[in-house]
Amino acid sequence: MTTLSHEPRAVASAVVLYGIHPLRGYAVTWHLTPLPAVPARAGRRPGGAQFVVERADGHITDSLAWQLAEKEVAVLGVAEVSRLVRSATHRRR
Repeated sequence: MTTLSHEPRAVASAVVLYGIHPLRGYAVTWHLTPLPAVPARAGRRPGGAQFVVERADGHITDSLAWQLAEKEVAVLGVAEVSRLVRSATHRRR
């Protein structure tokens, strides 16, 4: 994941994903929020879909607790988000 020093603007509500930290094995909450599509520029293809992915330790269901939680923020593409969702849901079973 690429860590960001600022928070990008998202276009829609986040999807909340609950799972287990992939390395440490404790509960983690993710918020996955789509970013606006990047338009094509002269001679370039349009950028692929991207998501702001916020991760905080713990099973956080309260919106105020989420706002106050320390989070890691990254921007991921569709393939990376798909892998994250599969990994989190696979560990829950």
